[in-house]
Amino acid sequence: MIHRLSGGFLAALMLFCIVLAGCGQEQAAPVKERVVTDPTGREVKMPEEVKSIAIVPIPWASVAFAVDGSADRIAGMHPSAKAAYEISMLKKLAPEMENISSDFVGKDFSIHMEELGKLNPSVIAVWHWQDDEIKQLEKLNVPTIALMYGSMEALQNGIRVIGQVLGKEERAESLIAFQRDTMGYFDGKKAVLEGLEKPKVLYFHDPSDLKVYGGGALNTMMIETAGGVNVAKDLSGESTPVTMEQIAAWDPDFVILSNFSPIQPDDLYGDRLAGQNWKNIKAVREGRVYKAPIGIYRWDAPCIETPLMIKWLAQKLHPEVFNDYRMADDLRAFYQKFFSYELTEDDLKSILHE
Repeated sequence: MIHRLSGGFLAALMLFCIVLAGCGQEQAAPVKERVVTDPTGREVKMPEEVKSIAIVPIPWASVAFAVDGSADRIAGMHPSAKAAYEISMLKKLAPEMENISSDFVGKDFSIHMEELGKLNPSVIAVWHWQDDEIKQLEKLNVPTIALMYGSMEALQNGIRVIGQVLGKEERAESLIAFQRDTMGYFDGKKAVLEGLEKPKVLYFHDPSDLKVYGGGALNTMMIETAGGVNVAKDLSGESTPVTMEQIAAWDPDFVILSNFSPIQPDDLYGDRLAGQNWKNIKAVREGRVYKAPIGIYRWDAPCIETPLMIKWLAQKLHPEVFNDYRMADDLRAFYQKFFSYELTEDDLKSILHE
């Protein structure tokens, strides 16, 4: 995997000078420190007051916004997170994010040290598998927290740590409680779902090259909790390419399109994708192709709004079972509680692609 730091020794030295405020200048008084244990169990020393955070993992800029209640302390974010921002509710909730840098990290999560040095963040967040980056940043005395991926537990542990980093523990716990309460709702539906046929769901990461979410993706849990079966469950990997022949053999009842691609349901209904043939696929024939919602982030990936994503999906798969809530009301309550924002009808249409 390509996760190497760019810039080499000279860039690293430059960052070292910037971060430590050296390079011929008089050293400032020692900064008061504290220790935060990240989700991997690493004890990370950081300033008592974190003034800024640079965020490598894609979903976590939106998480940091939700935990902090603003984007004022987000110094940098991934280019894909910036692209999501442009089509998300963050555009309205946090217009200041327009000016946040994404130059310090590549699409492959490689860190550009020269650009990171310009940001001079109090803390940087990376993925847990970025061992080389973590070691290098530790040598440079850049406080580095490693975040994990792949489950609701990993997501909530990360939310809690972001809360500790930003001094917003209470707000982080409130967000976690919201997620757990919402997930607990599904416990009351298990008995009913067990007696029903499970619709077959194909969830695309990118339909243009037929990449689907396999068994290793959190999307499988989303589908199963909503009472369906991921037809690609037996495929390894997070985003796995398949063929039209395989899709025809699966003949899914539902197709979900992610927000990592601009492709819309009408593109499948109209058979507009070159080299693909959708007219005989059941989900297309019966009008059950949906674009996943996007709130403060893409609901396709683990995020603050993941429980709402599962409720949305559940109502698509089993409307007769999940008829005891209105998605619009749940969304309004969520945005009012955590962002003090009253969603408009246009906002709801934008989030739900309606």
